[in-house]
Amino acid sequence: MPKTARTALKKAALPLEVHASGDPWQPSGDEVATVPLPNDVIITKVEGDYTERDRKLWAFLVAAVWDDLLTTRIHEIRVSKINAIFEQLGGEKTASWIWESAKHLSKTHVEYELNEDGKRLVGISNLLNAQTHKNIRATGLLRFDISPLLCEVIRNPCRFSRLRIHFMIGLSGKYAVTLYMLLESIANKKTPVLDVELSQLRQWLKVPEGKLNRWVDIKRFILEPALKQINDNPDAAGFSVVMDTFKESRAVDRVRFILTKTAGRLADEKVLKPQTIEQPKAADNSGALRLPTSAYEQAKKVAPGLDIYYLETEWRSWLTNKPWPNNPAGSFIGFCRSKYQGKGRL
Repeated sequence: MPKTARTALKKAALPLEVHASGDPWQPSGDEVATVPLPNDVIITKVEGDYTERDRKLWAFLVAAVWDDLLTTRIHEIRVSKINAIFEQLGGEKTASWIWESAKHLSKTHVEYELNEDGKRLVGISNLLNAQTHKNIRATGLLRFDISPLLCEVIRNPCRFSRLRIHFMIGLSGKYAVTLYMLLESIANKKTPVLDVELSQLRQWLKVPEGKLNRWVDIKRFILEPALKQINDNPDAAGFSVVMDTFKESRAVDRVRFILTKTAGRLADEKVLKPQTIEQPKAADNSGALRLPTSAYEQAKKVAPGLDIYYLETEWRSWLTNKPWPNNPAGSFIGFCRSKYQGKGRL
């Protein structure tokens, strides 16, 4: 049976809810190459020597063997072929790093959670198993497998990020890939806003203890360079980003990222239509509304004791398909006041 026919039968036999798109081996292809990876796996519960380069390689390998994840145990890919893609997108010219990265991935563990049929399933797995002995290296083939249980999670995620493989590979900087993954994890929400305490953001980015302790350093050496790469090429990233900060006792305590998808991405998602993406409605522009710091300070006064950041999420959802208010700050403060004074008090 021809390979194309076998592939078609595999796809027809699998009840896929989400799909990879494009061709990871064609950086200049007409269709954007994406891979949908579970948020738990790529962001919040990963332990080990997991570098930015390791993140890129793992996502690429998953995309490269996507059609065979549930049907093939051992995968073989020529190392030189992998490295050619990374070199084309600004990576290293020699392929020795791939073997070292494969070692890192074999020692990196991830915990994941699933909600299936009302039941909660919890699992743990390493990201990759690979043969890296010098005799194997001599063949030039990377032989690896991904745990069958983890493959099931990857192919049927509850919450996922649709990573743009070639854009991610081209990112530079120690923290840029992780920040891009974090932002992509909320890009498909109805209100694409990531509101995070600075201490939590440091943990997610894996900033070493004792390093970059001042906000000005985190902003200068981590956030601004990474956001610049996204905002300089939003068509490749799929979105643009605006960053706001909030202070507590004169020190920055919380960071907010507001995403706006590109028109090209919205058009692509109409074709993909995966069931687990929260497709934004045409008139839902609430995520693009920016509030001044004074609005949050006033909201705390009119709704003492309530979580105004949670209320903001509710307010933005309430604005869905409504005309933008002429005075967003006043609208938000009024919303918080009504929540505190009457119906719906939290």
